[in-house]
Amino acid sequence: MSRGTCVLAAGCRLRPQDVGALASLGLAEVSVVRRPRLGLLVTGDELVPPGTPPGPHQIVDSNSLVLAGLVARDGGEWLAPLRARDGAEALRAGLDALLAGPADVLLITGATSVGPEDLMPQIFRERGQLDVHGLAVRPASPTALGRADDGRPAFLLPGNPVSCLCAYELVVGPLVRALGGLPEPWAFPHRSVELVLARKLTSKVGRTDFVRVRRVGAGEVEPVATSGASNLSSTVVADGFVLVDADSEGAAAGERVRVHLFDP
Repeated sequence: MSRGTCVLAAGCRLRPQDVGALASLGLAEVSVVRRPRLGLLVTGDELVPPGTPPGPHQIVDSNSLVLAGLVARDGGEWLAPLRARDGAEALRAGLDALLAGPADVLLITGATSVGPEDLMPQIFRERGQLDVHGLAVRPASPTALGRADDGRPAFLLPGNPVSCLCAYELVVGPLVRALGGLPEPWAFPHRSVELVLARKLTSKVGRTDFVRVRRVGAGEVEPVATSGASNLSSTVVADGFVLVDADSEGAAAGERVRVHLFDP
């Protein structure tokens, strides 16, 4: 390398060879952007931690594992999740524990819809503000966005697994990538391709649809039939997703759609 040559520009992500080059120039340390730390509060009487056999009327908390993987993909640091039962006192204590932790971004799953036990929006407003509660997106409509009194960004995510995944992809992931200094943080991190619809894809005007699709032939995809917000297996059998704009009723068989692939 010649004197005066720019070896590495600010804002690049250090690869192994970049670290080696810096060391060869005699640099033991360089200034970097710290990985953002994400904390999670899991709420709900019905949830048990992964690895715990569920009893009657219980289910395993899968959201914490899905979110941990997404955060790792986006370059964030994942903190051990906290848990809270339903009810105002338990939710308030859980939120206080989350706020007392070192997280840069606060995530809360569950208790954010419109049921009688969905008290978290009300409780969170005691400790901060919510700028948005409810998105015109299916299946992530109960999502809320705001910030704690100390300024840290906070996201109230739906408890249904697919809704939680969708909410992260659309509103949390870009912030994690931006805080970590990654280039083009608002672009999806998925490889995207144009493929042909093998059968009709329907949507409703007025909301954005996160539609899971799978390959069915050379260059063709179809919507996954089991598309409920609680059906995480629909994302397992899917090869990717299509985002249908809010002003669209969908697309007919034979049309080309942009598919964001789950696998790199």
